[in-house]
Amino acid sequence: MITIYKKEATVYMVAENKLDAKDYENLIPVLTEHITAYQEVSWYIEMQNFEGWTVSAYWKGIELNLPNEKHLKRVALVGSVKWQEQFTEVLLPFSEAHIKFYKTEEKDDAKEWIK
Repeated sequence: MITIYKKEATVYMVAENKLDAKDYENLIPVLTEHITAYQEVSWYIEMQNFEGWTVSAYWKGIELNLPNEKHLKRVALVGSVKWQEQFTEVLLPFSEAHIKFYKTEEKDDAKEWIK
């Protein structure tokens, strides 16, 4: 399940439990709208009790295929498990954005970094 809210040019997302394809169907229009509306967009992703993705959602998550993706400048991933940090490295080749991982106790730093 994901919760999404926006503040100015930043999209904030909290991912909980296991994400499925429907979560990405809700997320992609929000990101697309923001990337179209702003020259520089930041994306904050916080993983709480995150268990991963269903198979169909996993590939949708890696290959978002967003229009004007070059407007996505910074992505902060916040999590507590080593594989979440390693997932950040998997994302790097798929985006021109600067992607950075933060531990849960550093989430205030992550929010400051994406501003």
